[in-house]
Amino acid sequence: MKRIVAAVLVAGLMVSFAGCKKKEEKPQLPPGHPSTEGGMPPAGMPDMPKVDRKIVVPKDVAAKWKSVKLTIEDKVAKSSKEYTIAVGAEQAVPNTNMKVKVLAFLPDFKMGEKDITSASDKPNNPAAQVAVIEGGKEVWRGWLYSMHPGIHPFQSDKIGMALNGGVSK
Repeated sequence: MKRIVAAVLVAGLMVSFAGCKKKEEKPQLPPGHPSTEGGMPPAGMPDMPKVDRKIVVPKDVAAKWKSVKLTIEDKVAKSSKEYTIAVGAEQAVPNTNMKVKVLAFLPDFKMGEKDITSASDKPNNPAAQVAVIEGGKEVWRGWLYSMHPGIHPFQSDKIGMALNGGVSK
């Protein structure tokens, strides 16, 4: 008897799921909404206001960490190379009119309500603030995280970048 009841329940579920092929509709958004302007936030993510936080590099961090190692990928030539770039310096990207500038390095990245700093001088969560300049104009400024390369990566058809870590004195 229990087998019959279980079989009837399974058959009923299969029929109900098979008939449930309703096409998912996308919600209509008003004109001017960020999603309609090409700046679509990831699905399920609310529109977050941008907060300008002050970058605070502690003296002990600035004294210990002078450069970063970045891997820059040439997507056209399908090659990549690791560069050691001093904080504050630029690196020309071969075969492009692009430069990469390292603005700051924090070995233990920590974001507060009003500032971004390093929790220590140990490489627990390395991050570098980087600017990409193309044709003399800054086209991107953001943070690269060596332990979390997928968070807010630089998007380009020409190059890719990854932070390998910092270089101490």
